[in-house]
This record gives sequence, structure tokens and C-alpha cells, in this order.
Amino acid sequence: MPGGYGTALGLVAWAVCVVGASALLHEFGHAWTARALGWRVVGLRWRWYGVAFVGDPRGRVDETWKVALGGLYVTALLTLGFLAGTALPDPGPSLFGLGFGVNATLLFTNLVPARALDGGQVLAGLRRSRRH
Repeated sequence: MPGGYGTALGLVAWAVCVVGASALLHEFGHAWTARALGWRVVGLRWRWYGVAFVGDPRGRVDETWKVALGGLYVTALLTLGFLAGTALPDPGPSLFGLGFGVNATLLFTNLVPARALDGGQVLAGLRRSRRH
């Protein structure tokens, strides 16, 4: 068995780093967008499902959907970056393929129009903006 336990351990370490960094960068996307909109960013909090962005909209809750798009944008960029990395020579396709799969899953899960997810926030914001 080429590589043995060392290769398996390295792959597990890579997976943990990809998942953790992807989740953090997604939340930073929310934070960067919120700051650009003039919100006060309180921080990031650890929740049972991972990390959550915490911000004070300063009375501008109608811009929540824009903040939701910030995280989706970063995740989409990560997805495309990892997809491009699959064109590299070995072991690139395996390593970057894992990152692509994680980020594509995160992106499409967050696009679901459920209220607690980014897709739900975007849909609710677009509905509000159409009414006005």
C-alpha cells in the first residue's frame, strides 16, 4: 500500500484545513460586506454547526440580504479556485477536488431558500425591495 497511514493522515489533515478555512472565509465574506455597508462587525461566534458572523446593522436590516451575498460570493470564488486547481499535476486533482467538493456543497446548501440560510436571506431581501 503506497503511502500507508502517513498519506491517509495527511489527507485527513488537509480535509480539516479545507473545511475550517472555507467556513471561516465564508463568514469573513459576510463581515467584509457588512463593514462595506457601514455595519459594526461584532465578531464571529462558534455555534454547534460551525462559525457564525455577528453584526450590528445599525438600523439597516433591509441590507441583510447584501451581507448574505458576501458569504456566497467568497464561497463561489473558493469553489472556482479549487476547480482550477484540479488541472494541476498529481496530487493536485485529488487535493483540490476535495476543496471543490466541500465548497460546492457549502455554496449550494447556502443557496437553499430557507430563512436561516443565506439563500433565504437573499430571497427575503429581494422580496422586500420589490415591494418598495
